[in-house]
Amino acid sequence: MIQMNKKGCRELLMQRMFLAIISSIMVQFLLVTCLLLITNLNTDYMSWIQNTWTAITSFRMWSYFCVLATVTFFQGVICSKSYSNIPPYSKSRFIKFFGIFTYQNILMGILHIIIGGLLVWLHLSIKGGKYGFLMTECNIIYGMCLMEEHYFLFLSGFWSGLYFFLKISIFHMKYLKFPIISSSKLFRFKAGISSLLPSLMAECIWPTLYYLIGYYFLGPYCCSTILFLSSLQLESEPLSSIPSLLNLSLIFQLWLYQLMFVLTINSMYLLFEIYLTEWVPFEFKRSNVFNTAESGVTLPDALSTDKVPIMQHLGYLDLITIAQKDKARRGVLFTLSQPGGHPYNWNCVIERCTGLIKKFSDDLSTACIKPQEPKLSSGVPSSTMTDISAFQKQYMYRMRSLIKEEVQICTEQSNIKKDVDNELFIQKFVKTRWNNFLAYLLSKPLISYVFGEIEGGKVCHILFKGQTIIWAADAISSLAVLSLSEDSYGIAQKDLPLIINTLLALKQALDKLQKSNIMTKKQYGDDKFIKQIFHSLRAAAKRSLYRIVTCFEIYIGDLGLETTTVEQLHSFLAYRE
Repeated sequence: MIQMNKKGCRELLMQRMFLAIISSIMVQFLLVTCLLLITNLNTDYMSWIQNTWTAITSFRMWSYFCVLATVTFFQGVICSKSYSNIPPYSKSRFIKFFGIFTYQNILMGILHIIIGGLLVWLHLSIKGGKYGFLMTECNIIYGMCLMEEHYFLFLSGFWSGLYFFLKISIFHMKYLKFPIISSSKLFRFKAGISSLLPSLMAECIWPTLYYLIGYYFLGPYCCSTILFLSSLQLESEPLSSIPSLLNLSLIFQLWLYQLMFVLTINSMYLLFEIYLTEWVPFEFKRSNVFNTAESGVTLPDALSTDKVPIMQHLGYLDLITIAQKDKARRGVLFTLSQPGGHPYNWNCVIERCTGLIKKFSDDLSTACIKPQEPKLSSGVPSSTMTDISAFQKQYMYRMRSLIKEEVQICTEQSNIKKDVDNELFIQKFVKTRWNNFLAYLLSKPLISYVFGEIEGGKVCHILFKGQTIIWAADAISSLAVLSLSEDSYGIAQKDLPLIINTLLALKQALDKLQKSNIMTKKQYGDDKFIKQIFHSLRAAAKRSLYRIVTCFEIYIGDLGLETTTVEQLHSFLAYRE
């Protein structure tokens, strides 16, 4: 494993996350500008553009936006930590619910709510007009009156932050979607926003309706509390009535603020995905022992960085790029070290790829096995019964012995041994009783639903790591095929049996999962992604095996494979898979 303080690793991630945060702040400024353009819409185009430009370039606008940008920066820093850590596995629904209340989620929720309120406050303060101030001088009575429309819209900003935090950040696992075809950042951002915008426009209708319904029932209490604390008055009709809430201009503005917030949050996640999934070429380990120059993170190091998933993803992305596109770097992979003549680079890469696939296959096979239900046993532990049977067996064959054998045993040692046996008996008895009590509780449907292990949850957690397995399988099979023409030293052919057995084990684990009914049940909100990655894994395993079998068909008998392995390859040789 590489250390996180090694040169180049932390710098690479921090640089990309910092660029994503800065880009998010710039996008947020563009969204506020577009919002001002929409709300200042006027038939006098010159006046419309001039008023918008004056509002954007004003000192008030920039001073308010600096506050918003500072909060957004802290939100991006906290959000970036979720991409650099391993997602935890929630065994039960209780653990999954309890895992929501981590300090990181609490901070993210608070920042979501603050940003939602700041966005509305910024726009209302810059736009001015009817809803520009929270309080104003009363027209009929003496004193200051509450502008309930401003309060209504300002409170909706906090609601949008809470709603979309619970919907986007809590109940969905964060995973990075790597592009199938490499393209520029600007093109990916435009494509991502254009695909998200129609669904987000429809999605923002629901929080708008929920807020209107909630304000109808709770608005009078909140408004009376504000009036009592601030000593303000209300001279207009309260908004908590149905005719006041059906103001189309107010509803449109409310929906527009919901849309602006969710676009801000989704654009931040999209920019993190664009920057963090950008391909980066890693260096190989030095092949000359006399070259002692310190280098950054090497490709074998990146492939084994399972503590930082994004670095491991970038390593396997670079490996599949080498296998498919970069002939010059494949030449470095197939070279021997000087002096010594060892295939150091190839050995490091193949060891990490096959180790990762084997561990994935073993974990998947283990997760598919349903645990047997514990049986309720009697109060006497099984180990104690074994001791009794052994005691009886000891004297069973001594029935003809008429003389009792004298055994010299120290009294103190026998007493100590008796005390230890008594303690072990008590411990085993208590443990057995406790396990029986837990088994009894978990036999109840409601308790089992809350505290019992989620069926298929472990499988889904493992499948979330499937992207690296797809790249690893495609990479080693492609490199094995290309080694037939590019590997002048023949270093890859010695590992062909290992590659074939590893890919076959992966295919068997996926077939075993396919035959079970785990994939037919919905486990997470990202069930579509789980099924997509599962089918991609099966296709990658078959594709890799077909690739090797098609190329090395005439050499299958010379590879030294076991009989069972050759029998499993017959279906690929006959193209029946």
